[in-house]
Formats: sequence, structure tokens, C-alpha cells
Amino acid sequence: MGGIEMEILIIGGVFFGAVLGRFFKVLVLMPAGTFAIALLLVKREVAGPTLLDTFLGIGLLIGSLGLGYVTGLISTDISAVTQDFRGFLARSRRPASSRPTHLQ
Repeated sequence: MGGIEMEILIIGGVFFGAVLGRFFKVLVLMPAGTFAIALLLVKREVAGPTLLDTFLGIGLLIGSLGLGYVTGLISTDISAVTQDFRGFLARSRRPASSRPTHLQ
């Protein structure tokens, strides 16, 4: 497999893992990884690569899926924190007349 194809595979794995991390639990990585490895092996059977290239591709694919999954989890947490922070800023900017009297 050429360098460009491997880069596309890794970037696609990161994006796919990020989508999985954003919307699903960690158990979805097992079937997703198995499906991705099966696609990789079928593509490599047609091209006829060496065994080392196959294992390297599988390792990079699993690593990129994991990295993407963690990125998706972090992006979910960051969006939740920013929404909480925006709500805090909105509450602190209210005029004094609208604040409850027991807090003054």
C-alpha cells in the first residue's frame, strides 16, 4: 500500500473513531475495528503485500481508531463545559434588579 493510501486510511480511522467517540460507548470499537481490519485485509489480498505491511497497517488502523475515539470523547466534554460556562456568564450578567432579594 502506498504512502498516500496509508495516510488516507489513518486520517479516515481518526475521523471514524471521533464520530464513534462522540455518539457511542467504548464497546462499539470492537466491531468497528474488526470491520475496518476485514476491509483492510480484503484490499491487501487483492494487492498482494508483505506480511509486515499488513501488520503495520492493522496496528496503525487500530491506533487511529483509538485516538479518534478519545478525541471524540474529549470534544463531547469540551462542548458540555463551554455550554455550562456560557450559562454561568449569562446568569452573572443579569441586572441587579432581577437578582433574588435574599442574595443581596
